[in-house]
Amino acid sequence: MMKYIKENWIFFAFMILICIVGGYFTTIYTLETFDQSMIEDTIKQVGSKELFIGISVAQASLYGAIFAGIGIILSNKIGLWKKFEVNKKAILGVVIISIIGGLSLSIVDRYVFGSFIDPVLHSYDNKPTIEYTIATFTYGGVYEEILMRLFLMSLFSWIIAKIFYRKEKEIPVKVFIISNIIAALLFAIGHIPANIQTFGYVDALILFRCFFMNGAFGIAFGWLYRKYGIGYSMLAHFGAHLISKIIWLLFI
Repeated sequence: MMKYIKENWIFFAFMILICIVGGYFTTIYTLETFDQSMIEDTIKQVGSKELFIGISVAQASLYGAIFAGIGIILSNKIGLWKKFEVNKKAILGVVIISIIGGLSLSIVDRYVFGSFIDPVLHSYDNKPTIEYTIATFTYGGVYEEILMRLFLMSLFSWIIAKIFYRKEKEIPVKVFIISNIIAALLFAIGHIPANIQTFGYVDALILFRCFFMNGAFGIAFGWLYRKYGIGYSMLAHFGAHLISKIIWLLFI
């Protein structure tokens, strides 16, 4: 089983490196959102701010290694793993999804959802920080793809295939489609507590925004993963964040 990781060790090492960077900047950004009392409580629990950052980075790196390793093994077993190669159709898909995603994460969110949800409107009052921007590129673009697509989508596909299609020579495409939808829905559901913490409440419109922003684009990233490999889903996720931040910095 470990042969799959050995065969793709460069890609595995790259993902772990990005997880380390993403863990660091995500932790720094998270600390920036804490008030002084929260920071003091955190320091009391772990001993120092630096130790808290170190623990958080180590935790993100460990989880990234585990999810990436299992994901590589499972995706090879079920036929989802594809080595990264230049593909014109895949690049076109990445460009289209990145543009639509970038516009949705900025223009649609600010001027459509923001016109109905006051906290969303005011979340654009300040420009994104360097720490926040790097965190979205690394943690969002890579770590979330490792967790949701490479690991969870592959795991669900493997489980469904084992239960319902054990005698089939090839796993039907519908198994991957179902797994993609499940992973995307779970990803959206996982963001509900963060929405409650950010906005202080949750209603039907906030839930719709949550599922649209996380679920719908999760399915698009999963489609890229299934068709062209995890590398292209990461590129599209990264691209959506990149375009959204450029629009936010220059035009909002």
